[in-house]
Amino acid sequence: MKKKVLIINYGSGNYSSIAGIFKKFNCEVKVDNTKKSIDESEIIVFPGVGTFPAAINTLKKKLILNHVKKEIKKGKNLLGICLGMQILSQSSDEIKYTKGLKLISGSTKKISPSHHIGWNKVFFEKDSIFEPLNKKNFIFSIVFILIIINQKKKDFLILMEIKYKLMLKVNIFLVFNFTLKRARRLGMIFLKYI
Repeated sequence: MKKKVLIINYGSGNYSSIAGIFKKFNCEVKVDNTKKSIDESEIIVFPGVGTFPAAINTLKKKLILNHVKKEIKKGKNLLGICLGMQILSQSSDEIKYTKGLKLISGSTKKISPSHHIGWNKVFFEKDSIFEPLNKKNFIFSIVFILIIINQKKKDFLILMEIKYKLMLKVNIFLVFNFTLKRARRLGMIFLKYI
């Protein structure tokens, strides 16, 4: 039986890339933002599309913000990618100060100087499901990044000599602090280990 994946529609951007990846893994994929779709899904995906304030505003306007939080707290599986990880944080200063879903302790900050585009080596612990990808190079495009409070520096990438948390797996969460859609083949490599 196909897994039912819901990609949350923030109202902007191209969702076909991430949907295509899930379809390659034989999933039933829907792009929507209704309570009914949230209830019917097995996995909720917060994609890396749009801005933090716009994403939170869409969740509020569609009256699904609290519903999404409730479903996640009840144990629904969640995959957050880039912005999708960031909106789970306490807040962000992107464009204007905006409160997040407050499911991860930390806040989203702009990296210095202003953005990063380039190849970076990633580092994973031996017990990580991503250990086969340890010390491999991936392309990253980052402007804002989630700074996680009280997290050990494992599963990280290094930008300008600073270690940044690359991903976080807590019970039902699997969230990436970067976008998978920039390089579809590389995104598929990550997702096959989930």
